[in-house]
Amino acid sequence: MQQNRERAGDLPAQPDRARRAALMRLGALCGLTGLADLGLVADALAAAPVAAAAPALLSPAELQLTGVLAELVIPRTDTPGALDVGAHRTVDHLLAVCAEAPAQAAYKAGLARIDAAARAGGGKGFAALPAARQVALLRALDAGSAPFGPADQGFFRQLKGYVAFAYYTSEAGATQELAYLPVPGGFKGDIKLTRTTHAWAI
Repeated sequence: MQQNRERAGDLPAQPDRARRAALMRLGALCGLTGLADLGLVADALAAAPVAAAAPALLSPAELQLTGVLAELVIPRTDTPGALDVGAHRTVDHLLAVCAEAPAQAAYKAGLARIDAAARAGGGKGFAALPAARQVALLRALDAGSAPFGPADQGFFRQLKGYVAFAYYTSEAGATQELAYLPVPGGFKGDIKLTRTTHAWAI
């Protein structure tokens, strides 16, 4: 998990970086095929600490927009949201290290189309719109309806895959949204399920 604390003796002193990169690529390939008031999300992203790492691929504005979109996909409820776990930064990293140049360009173009649609409807970029307008545009994007088309719909499906992968491989996503057992026990084939039973992180 991205944020799990490492206990002494659990991992080698110098992790195999090539192996870790290969696992990240495999996870991305497997996971990427495919409402809270957000009025302050853009401000929160813009006010990030100066010491925060620079984006690996996206521009600061593209990273900010990715964060706003990620929080709309998985908002904060009784568990942390996508923005809380830094999913937008994970998406930026995945694009930088796992995607080829055409896919990177397509992602940037998808963000640009969303921002252009927002500006056409009121002169403001997507991140600056009221939450209700953001949600309305996202629903149109999800359906591929005007002002968006099939290509935009496909982009949004890809974005949701990135966000879900980033969120559910974070410590909060795996241990609070999902049930997480560091050392699985024996097989139990008959477990009573209730409405509050969580799926398992693997």
